[in-house]
Amino acid sequence: MRRFWGHLMAFLLLTAVVYMAFLLLLILVRPNGHPLLPDTGDYYKEFGKNTWAGHREFDPRTAYDVVIIGSSHAYRGYDPHIFQEHGHRAFNLGSTAQTPLNTYFLIRDLLDSSNAPLLILDAYEGMMASSGLESISDLALNQAHIKPVLGMAWALRDIRAINVVAYGLVYQHLGTASPAPDYKGLGFSSRTDSTATPAPPPKGPASLSPQQRHYMAKIVELCREKGIRLVVASHYGRRNKRGTFHVPLATFVDSMLRGTDIPYLDYNSVAGIGDHDWFCDANHLNYTGARIFTEQLVDTLETLGYLPRKPISSRP
Repeated sequence: MRRFWGHLMAFLLLTAVVYMAFLLLLILVRPNGHPLLPDTGDYYKEFGKNTWAGHREFDPRTAYDVVIIGSSHAYRGYDPHIFQEHGHRAFNLGSTAQTPLNTYFLIRDLLDSSNAPLLILDAYEGMMASSGLESISDLALNQAHIKPVLGMAWALRDIRAINVVAYGLVYQHLGTASPAPDYKGLGFSSRTDSTATPAPPPKGPASLSPQQRHYMAKIVELCREKGIRLVVASHYGRRNKRGTFHVPLATFVDSMLRGTDIPYLDYNSVAGIGDHDWFCDANHLNYTGARIFTEQLVDTLETLGYLPRKPISSRP
């Protein structure tokens, strides 16, 4: 029996060594200046750009008044500079394709009541339909802190998550970070152009992943344990992302928050949304739309007492 276990351990060790050697080969062999591994799956993300710029700027030791978190919907839609203009220190910790699974581990390992006494979680249909693998790939390359990335990779229970984490850990020391021309600082990225493409007809109801529903509920409990005041928000939606399409998300969030003191500030379908002038593509607000929305959000947060309304003379 002892011999059997010895052979098994040797086999597992050899398998791990061969696996890692093959993985490194796909990373280090770089025809045309690019590694081979990203060609094996479309979930591999680019080193650099908006997530790299924002998450490398974020310092967990800094005491903010408010932190915004979510997907690119968040980092393009919520302008922390508007918060600053009202006297509130803010940072946007959004990242590409971030889902509640990814958000949970970022909160767990990077945030608490000292650096994020108020947390705004952007609720968006796209983040509720994804597995979180694409975000793990993005954060493994571009997040300065590895602990939350390892947590999400383990939680996903997908061998591809190991591949993207290994790729991220190795390649960030070999490659050159791509520039982020849209990055405006404080985690916020923006484009000034407007979309000329008409929104397609309204879609049917959005699909919500059971796994992401689970992690949304876990975020609520985690923030309670950490003493973080949580606000859930949805920013303006284009014509095809309102109505029937938005109902499942709004219904779920309302149900999840029932019995708590956590507000859901849903601006998805408010009157007067500029379907072309306020968006840079099918989903994301442009610079104008983000400023208009964030002004409205800050005013609401101050009116509800989540942020103090400061006199103009005391603002920076």
